[in-house]
Amino acid sequence: MQSNTNWYTGENFSLGMERAWHGFLASIYFLFKPSIIQWSYLPTILHALATLSVFYFVSKLYGKNEALIASLLIALIPSNVTLGGPVFLVPINLSLLIIPLALVFAFRLTDIKPLYNYLSLFTITTFLLYAHPPTAVVLLTILGFYLLFNIFSKNDECRQNAKHLFIIIFISILFSIPNYLLEIQQRGLETLKFNFWVNIQGIPLLYGIIPTFFFVIGSYFLIKRENKETWSLLLTSIVLILNIIIFTISGSTYLLPYPRTHIPLFLLMSIIAGLGYTKLLTYKKPHKIGVILMVICIIATTSLAINRNINTSYYQLVDDNDYKAFLWIKENTPTNATILSDPWKARALAPVAERSIYAVMPFGPDKKQMQLVINANNFFAENCINTTFLIENNIAVVYTTENCQNQNLIEIEENIYFLKTHK
Repeated sequence: MQSNTNWYTGENFSLGMERAWHGFLASIYFLFKPSIIQWSYLPTILHALATLSVFYFVSKLYGKNEALIASLLIALIPSNVTLGGPVFLVPINLSLLIIPLALVFAFRLTDIKPLYNYLSLFTITTFLLYAHPPTAVVLLTILGFYLLFNIFSKNDECRQNAKHLFIIIFISILFSIPNYLLEIQQRGLETLKFNFWVNIQGIPLLYGIIPTFFFVIGSYFLIKRENKETWSLLLTSIVLILNIIIFTISGSTYLLPYPRTHIPLFLLMSIIAGLGYTKLLTYKKPHKIGVILMVICIIATTSLAINRNINTSYYQLVDDNDYKAFLWIKENTPTNATILSDPWKARALAPVAERSIYAVMPFGPDKKQMQLVINANNFFAENCINTTFLIENNIAVVYTTENCQNQNLIEIEENIYFLKTHK
């Protein structure tokens, strides 16, 4: 069934500010026509490419030992429904693939001509600005710090490089304005502010205590280096950590959404931690003690990460009974019916039943949608007695596994209720 209506919001469907991401997925579909089973392998393919991207970047920046550790840590990055991650097909994962690739060109780590180098950086940066704004913000932060270091450098070549870098950043942002213009016109400065309803675990518990420890060690050694590239990565990671801290204190962040901060932060932490792990190799007495310690740390890191990832419940919002009920709704309700259900289950109900829903738990900060979620939760908390609420919102069908005590609701099928006036 094709529809121009967004079943989650009831409004006309829009690509939002992630046009290039949707275009990328559409291109894969039109080129390869993957089945549902084949499509499920795409996150794995993208993550494998991200691991290779990180390895290539870090090997050029630091060395192959650091690159091997960093790419391993990238492979072990956690996932959950709040922050995203490798298990999911979500645009935030572009940070793992695209940012290292962009930095290869920004830091001039290739042997290609400068013109092609800068054109490649411009293309990648502009793509990110159209594909996923939070990822673009992280990349621009790194480039911003790198630009400043080059501007204040005493080296003429660095200052010349700063001019080119500034031009690329400026033109990329200029080209991306159409992507944000409508949102800015509608929300103004509110576009830059983000609230959320979930606090994620602390960074060491989520990322891993051992790699976090080596991130700190790596940061200590990086501070001693007078290296523009290194300091750009380190300062950006500090900015991302501060963004998380600000949210935990105030409940809101600016420019970069709280749940979209973690994956790019883990990318930078993995790069820096790779340097920390390899510092163990400098200990050679007694014989090869550094190698032994690093192997032990790597095995411990991998084992703990695999155990964490295997035991994570990624996405189990609905069961077989829910799915069968959604199919029944699809086959037995008018196409223009509005369905009320648990806001979490509504995320799966809409695409399966192909019906509009009253409220859904949004992927990110959305004041309007969250108010609808509160309204829905209040309705179910009162055992569905508020008939006026259903009529005012043109709700024809209620799906709930909770007890409904409303005489105006008729249970047509198990857990599926029709409003009398819509029978």
